[in-house]
Order: sequence, then C-alpha cells, then structure tokens
Amino acid sequence: MAFGTNGSGGSGQQAVDRFAEMMIERMEKMKNSEWRQGWIGNATSVGLPQNVMGRTYSGSNSFFLQLYSAQQGYELPVFLTFKQAHNFKAHVLKGEKAFPVIYWDMLVRDKDGRKISSDEYRAMSKEQRKDLDVIPFVKAFPVYNIDQTNFREVQPERLQKLLDKFKVPEMRDTYGMYQHPALDNMIRQQTWLCPIQADRKEDGAYYSPSRDIVVIPMKQQFNIGATPDEIYRDGMEFYSTMLHEMAHSTMTPERLNREMGGKFGDPKYAKEELVAELTAAMISHSMGFDSRITDNSAAYLDSWIGKLKQEPKFIVSVMADVNKASEMILDRVDAQRLALGEQPYLAKNDPWLAPLPDEICPFKNAAIIKTRSGDYAVRASYNGVDLGMKPIGKSTAQLYFRMTDQREKDIFLGNTIRKSYEKEIAGIDRRPAKSLSIG
Repeated sequence: MAFGTNGSGGSGQQAVDRFAEMMIERMEKMKNSEWRQGWIGNATSVGLPQNVMGRTYSGSNSFFLQLYSAQQGYELPVFLTFKQAHNFKAHVLKGEKAFPVIYWDMLVRDKDGRKISSDEYRAMSKEQRKDLDVIPFVKAFPVYNIDQTNFREVQPERLQKLLDKFKVPEMRDTYGMYQHPALDNMIRQQTWLCPIQADRKEDGAYYSPSRDIVVIPMKQQFNIGATPDEIYRDGMEFYSTMLHEMAHSTMTPERLNREMGGKFGDPKYAKEELVAELTAAMISHSMGFDSRITDNSAAYLDSWIGKLKQEPKFIVSVMADVNKASEMILDRVDAQRLALGEQPYLAKNDPWLAPLPDEICPFKNAAIIKTRSGDYAVRASYNGVDLGMKPIGKSTAQLYFRMTDQREKDIFLGNTIRKSYEKEIAGIDRRPAKSLSIG
C-alpha cells in the first residue's frame, strides 16, 4: 500500500512539511538550552486542543496545535474555521494566517481503473477489497485560533465558558508537590494495562517488556526542589516520567504492536523513544504542565533532526503511533476522572458534551434516495444553495439504510455529502484548498 501526502492543491504535503519544520526548530532550541526546555512549553491551560464546537483534535493535529499555541502565546488552544467564525458573527483579523489541520483520505480504484469512494470502500468486505488499489494520503484545511479573530469581543459569554473550562487548578499533595488524582488512582487501584510499581526506591524509570511492568521511582525521590515552585514542578516530573513509561508499555504485540530495536542506538529504538517522548509531552501539556526531555532521549536529538530533514513524512509515521498510544492512555485516565466526578480529556468520553446538529450535518434537504432506474443518489442544499443530485455507490446507500442509530446515520450522511460535493462546498465557502496559508 503506497503512502501519499498530495491532497487537493498539495495542502497535505505543505502541512507535513510545516509540521516537520516546527519539530526541527523545537529540537534545535532544546539542544541549545542544554536539554532543559520542555517539548512544548507555556502550558497555561488544561485540556486538549479543540474546535470552537468542543470537539478535541487528535494525533499530530493535537500536538502541533499545542505547540503552535505555545509559540504564538495564545491564551486557549481553541480553533475555528473561517466559516465557523462567520457562524459566530466573528471574523478573522486582518493579516492573520491560518494553520493547517490534517486528515486522512484515500484514493481507491478497482482493477478496471474505476474510482471507488472511501465510504463505499469502508462498506466492503475483506474479500471485496482484496483486488482494489488503495492509496491513503493526507489532506489539510485551515483553522485559526480564536485569538486571531474578534471572537472575544462578539462572544464574551462563550469565551468565559472556555476560560473556565481550560483553567489550570492548583493541586498540591501534603509535601507541596503537584498532584494528579486520576493518575494516583491508576497506581493505587492498578487499573493500567500492566502493573505500575511506584512504591519502592529505584535508580531510574523503565518499562520491562519481559515482565510487562512499568517501574518508576517513588514520588518522594523526585522531591529535590529548593523553593515551593520547584517542589510543585517536581511532582509534575514524576507524572511525566510515569506517562513516558506507560507509553512504552503500549508497544507490545497484543496492544499496539510497535517494533522496537534491541539496544540503544538502533533506529527502531530511537523511533520508539520519540513516540514515548511526544506521547508523554502531549498528555502532560493537556494536564497543564510541560514534559521535559529525558536524558536518554536527549542523545537522539541530532539523529531525529537529521531524519526529519531528510524525510519530513517521518513525522506522520511517528504521530500516528503517538495518536494511538495517547488515546489508549487517556481512555484509562478518563475512566478515573469520571469516577472522581471530573471532566474527561477526550470529547468522546464526555457524557455531558451534546453534539450540535450543525456540526453533524450542516446540510438542508439532505437525503440518500433510490432513483427510478434503481440506482442510488444523494441530494442536499448548503448555505441556501441547492447542490443538486449526485450518484453514489449501491454499497454506500445500503450501508446507510442498514444503520439503526440516528446519530450515526446523520454523521454518515454528512460525510457522504461532503465527499460528493467537495468542490461545490469549497466554492460556496470561498476557501479552496489551494489558498491555504500556513505561514
């Protein structure tokens, strides 16, 4: 299966290049600061980056929106599209440039060269797919931080709710160290995928694949600060170390099945270290603090920089693994947060987050129908414009009609319309992909 980054107008390749450049720049700064700077920096809020509707971004989008927000000094990691700004009676400020958010799509053709829609492909059985030529590729669309708009002035009540949601609470244990109740519960109740040993003095932290156990020094061993602020941050170092080793523990064949070299210096070992570092960094930042680079990983900075300069799409492969590992960890953390009456980090785990109808399917008169000839078609109108009728595959239509959950049907219908009328919708929004500015 081939890999591509050339989405419409090359926006996918532009985004990947931009992400690689950001990572190289960050690693160079970390080198120049003698390894002491954190991966992201400026952790001033709690929570993963989200769109203005409340949906969290994942994977590379989440990490690089965190990094971009920190670099630009934005107060909140909340983003919106040009159209969403318009819907909130706001506008993008003059001179502001967009940042790319990427998503995966696929180009599918049968043995005769006929194009198959991605929805139709997903509805096929394994047997039906075996003779198809599938090329996954990355596409991108532009978003803006709310600080790049006049959202603050026109939506003060909504802004205050966002400020309250992302406010960093100060939580100290009896020694004055940072405390994270959900992670403490995971250790106390042993609810992670493997045992976490944190009750004995240890010289260092590690994950043992042969024993399938995470071992970290006792929290008090991290308590080395001379001031209350330093002691508070020492607690953060304990949890970020724990998250790094938890990330390693997701690599096993029965979990996420990542390859790892047998010794320090092996390229696969180096990649696994980067996955663990960025997973811990992204989760730590969402908890309100920054994760510093480990001494072990610092030795890899030059090789990582060289790899990214030579092959920018390496970052896509790394972030795909980071996405899976971070979601696996946050799912378990969220279970503890819900048990404690706290808001989960992932939107999918939030029982109080109700989807907005326009977010699921912003189209009017939307329907999948069977025509008189026996074929199937989709129809809709968008922003008062009739999009007409377009044919769709039989398997896509049948999958839609077999669905029983109305929310799933609405989401599926919205996605089908977006795929079918991509060019028409882009024209109505007046933001074709080729105009993407990633500055």
